[in-house]
Amino acid sequence: MKSVTADTVRAYHERTKHRLDGYAAGPGSLDWNAQPVAFRRYVGSDTVDLPLPETDTGPTFAELASGNRVPAAPLDIRAVGRFLVLALGISAWKRYGDARWALRCNPSSGNLHPTEGYLLLPSIDGCGAGIYHYNPQDHQLELRHGLDGNQNDALRSALPDDAFLVGLGTIPWREAWKYGERAARYCLLDGGHALGALRYSAAVVGWSVDTLDHLSDDTVARLLGLDREADFEADEPEYPELLCLVRPGNDAADNWLPDSGLLESLADGDWRGMANRLSVVHDHHWPVVDELLAAVRKPETPQPQDALTEPPPPLSIDCTTPAATLITRRRSAQHCDGRTSLSTDAFFGLLDQLIPRPGFAPWGDRPERVMVHPVLFVHRVEGIDPGLYALLRDPSALDTLKQSLRSEFLWQRPKGAPEHPPLHLLVAAGARKAAARLACQQPIAADGAFAVALLGEFD
Repeated sequence: MKSVTADTVRAYHERTKHRLDGYAAGPGSLDWNAQPVAFRRYVGSDTVDLPLPETDTGPTFAELASGNRVPAAPLDIRAVGRFLVLALGISAWKRYGDARWALRCNPSSGNLHPTEGYLLLPSIDGCGAGIYHYNPQDHQLELRHGLDGNQNDALRSALPDDAFLVGLGTIPWREAWKYGERAARYCLLDGGHALGALRYSAAVVGWSVDTLDHLSDDTVARLLGLDREADFEADEPEYPELLCLVRPGNDAADNWLPDSGLLESLADGDWRGMANRLSVVHDHHWPVVDELLAAVRKPETPQPQDALTEPPPPLSIDCTTPAATLITRRRSAQHCDGRTSLSTDAFFGLLDQLIPRPGFAPWGDRPERVMVHPVLFVHRVEGIDPGLYALLRDPSALDTLKQSLRSEFLWQRPKGAPEHPPLHLLVAAGARKAAARLACQQPIAADGAFAVALLGEFD
């Protein structure tokens, strides 16, 4: 196993950038014979059917956005089913000609969904104790490893009351089939999408999701069964991403940390099911993807304790639609008309949701220091001049960004803009052509009300 080295990560980052004079290495065309099947299954495992919940009830999105606390649902199979379908489940089916495909509640690059969900459950009403894989196609839990009485008792005693664990894994082949060497980028991006979806879904049922960042990837892999190479096709490995504590309420969990040795011991016993083959052929191989994911394999570390700058109070949002309804309506934009404008209130309401606030979805109780800042190509927002803008999600990053970007940028607050979120005008000019060109010549970046690029503090 490679150690975590900045050189390996930097080399991958540089190698897999799209540039104005050429794209990163990819298959060049889509081999539809190699297209991965849409859903991971574990053939031979026992299944538990989950009840389908109503999606037109529950707290409104305005309530979640304002930090209102929803009474915690009891931990039973109905609540687990609602939590999973709103986080990782299917939101709609689409059809074009003979093709039919699913859309899911968690966003995914190319709708390829490399992220898989797992649960480590103590025994609850309607479901025995075990390590389960979530199958969104049939809204089922697939039992990978049952926990005996002693293991169930050990898990219960180690967890807070009415809590369980949820894990995420990622399958690079799903992305590499289409995107080649950039696959690792999209796997990591989709992992963040899935975590945000888990937290929004948990907020709907009055739960919280805390990442257990101290655990090693080896511990997470053993617990989720992802280290069992014989259970997976050689060209379709699955890598561990995260393990999270799901618990009732959204008060701080007093820095609860599980013992990694205890968690690993829960993986002892009989495992069931074999991962289904996703593609019948693998004509393209992208070793740099596996090299990157091996290089960033995480050891056990202290839980992060970054101090977050105190955020301002949230802007009010006037939205009486249930949050569950909005979640199931989530779609990727396919095109924009190049004419429609966005209101000032809607624009700043969207930006305000990007400011991390402890206890608010989707940030968790202990958000880490912000290291990604949006740059916006504003085309048509009422009351805001067209131009290039920067949103400082952490005001302390102002000096760093000023030093990193062009010296002639203005860094002016827009006239008539609210005091927060802190938006700064960099260049006052039409930005449509620049946005489209930088977005791989995609017209949608020019035709929307605004487009976004993300700057990361890479070091």
